[in-house]
Amino acid sequence: MTKRIFLTMLIVILLQILLFDYFDGSKADFTGYMIVSGVPISNKFVLLGTWYMFFSGLSFLSLGYLRQYISGYGVYLMIREKSRAKLGLRRIKNLMILISGLSLIQILFSIVFAYINNEDQAFFYDDFQSFIWIAGLYMMSNIVLIHFQMALELRFTEEVSLLLVNVYVLFSVTLGGVLLSAQKLTWILYFLLPNFGMYVRSDVLEAGGISPVIAYIVLTVMTIILTVLTYIRLKKIDLI
Repeated sequence: MTKRIFLTMLIVILLQILLFDYFDGSKADFTGYMIVSGVPISNKFVLLGTWYMFFSGLSFLSLGYLRQYISGYGVYLMIREKSRAKLGLRRIKNLMILISGLSLIQILFSIVFAYINNEDQAFFYDDFQSFIWIAGLYMMSNIVLIHFQMALELRFTEEVSLLLVNVYVLFSVTLGGVLLSAQKLTWILYFLLPNFGMYVRSDVLEAGGISPVIAYIVLTVMTIILTVLTYIRLKKIDLI
């Protein structure tokens, strides 16, 4: 990633935190958490848009990251008897590390802002275990969603993959709020991954939301499935 792209993501992170504070000061910090508190189940669209800023940045950053590499520079490495499948999986691993790093920076910036803005609001100090649970889910859900986008790129164009994943993310967050408000068909939430990393939609504090344990299991299984499917597809597909 170039310095320009990294700087752009930092600007997005800072702008997102400031907008969260402006539009919903009561949650700045509803978590020293802020970012991982997520979107209220009432689906306030201005907060949904603010939350979505970071993920959309990750999604556009990842556009063509795998397919263009395999079809471009990766060709020269394959000529030198490098496995295309191994090259692809290594490329995805590097991207996942990058996504983890950016997500962690985002969370840390949120914590620092909460501390500076009003230390008393950063209540994760009193419940650090819950913070670790939800922060881990937030980072892992970002990783799985971008991995899903990379897997789609091996079957569709980069633009179609980008569109499908982003529509899925927005649809999932919106439907998740409706299901939690009604407290009906809540099992569907476990197919709506973007909700997993949202503190206000989990049952960390009270029953009725997403179980962190089940969420971790689902994300782990999804990671394994996506890795296997990506490996198989890379072995078969002709990208040159």
